Amino acid sequence: MEDYAERIVGRAIDLGCQDAVADVSVNRSYQIRFAQNQIVISNRWRETTASAFLVYKKRVVASDIKDFTRLDAQVDNLVKIAKASQENPDYGGIAKGPFKYDRLSVDKKIVDLSDGYDHVDAAVNGALEEGAKECAGSFWKYDEEHYLRTSNGVNAYDHRANLYLSIRALVSLESSGHGVACATKLSQFDPEKAGHKAGKIAALAKSPKSGEAGKFDIIFDPLIFGSLIDQVGGHAGAWTVMAGLSPFAKKVGKRIASEAVTLIDDGSADSIGRKRFDAEGVPTKRNVVVQKGILKTYLHNTSTAKKFKAKTTGNAGLVSPDTHAMVCKPGDWTRDEIFEECKDGLWLTNTWYTRYQSYVTGDFSTIPRDGIFRIKKGEVVGTWKDIRLTDNLINVWKSVEGLSKNVDQVQWWGEVYVPTFAPYALARKIGITRSAE
Repeated sequence: MEDYAERIVGRAIDLGCQDAVADVSVNRSYQIRFAQNQIVISNRWRETTASAFLVYKKRVVASDIKDFTRLDAQVDNLVKIAKASQENPDYGGIAKGPFKYDRLSVDKKIVDLSDGYDHVDAAVNGALEEGAKECAGSFWKYDEEHYLRTSNGVNAYDHRANLYLSIRALVSLESSGHGVACATKLSQFDPEKAGHKAGKIAALAKSPKSGEAGKFDIIFDPLIFGSLIDQVGGHAGAWTVMAGLSPFAKKVGKRIASEAVTLIDDGSADSIGRKRFDAEGVPTKRNVVVQKGILKTYLHNTSTAKKFKAKTTGNAGLVSPDTHAMVCKPGDWTRDEIFEECKDGLWLTNTWYTRYQSYVTGDFSTIPRDGIFRIKKGEVVGTWKDIRLTDNLINVWKSVEGLSKNVDQVQWWGEVYVPTFAPYALARKIGITRSAE
């Protein structure tokens, strides 16, 4: 694998490229899918891919290479494409190595895990114990190695391994709950807890009625709050700001959330998004994106950092910098206190189909799913359906009043794309519309 990376970079430079990056990855994945409380299929994959990034006189080209028997020919072709392309005026180079990296941190017990059936059974049984009738979802083991070489002195290796489980529990077609389990250590993986949570929400969500439009105090469960955290991280990327796809343009140093909110991107933290280095080979680190409600920085690679007269934050994406793992600093409320402070509102447990009416202003809507509960004086008094959260991203974050002491690590394919550590949150007077409106 190291030789492949060296060959790609060396050949590109020999053909006249000024910069070249090659990341050769070996991915070993193990998946179990389950439905109607039963395992239906298991799959194993082993795939080797080289991601090549080549620059010829500011002409940028990137592609994946999977056929290593034709490696030199494919690099030759990419260089030809680069020479025929237009210049990228925003390209500012790649980071200059070498760098020192943190020690490898991978749990051998996860690497050696060959059977995930017990973890699936634990999740399903946990949901059934809470009153669920039917469960479906997936279990994943990820094990990947990365060999990174660049023409600017980077020679880096990483080994990442983690476990992930997603379970949806149903009492009926309209009464469902969702739980997830994520871990980089086998000893911390708790699929049973995820099953119990999904089952409890499904059992509580019986017989939902169409909801009402208005302004409501909202209790955000960690899964939906993780989606909102992910939205902040995604829109804090400098390329996204430059492209006019972010409400945070010209807002560094300004308030975009309440004082209760501190959000951090940390690719070096113990999360399923942990990386030793970004796509340029820059060591990942802790970046405070929002501190007590104030936007402190955009996320940068080398090119965007030069554009903004800043320093790379270790968040390359060779084209667009992005988050690694988002962390919301916990608050000082208990979960019970958050519910007690909600006198007239809703408890939202999950969401999907987040869409923006305007990326520039941050006006958006998202459709709550699974349990949607009417709360009065801190107690569940009913279950709703057919509503949409319709508001403004900055307004929602400015409306956050309290956060729980405990956080959950969450991720799922529908909305929380980046691994996120999310607490329970209470926000005041958030816009709710009927889903047909």
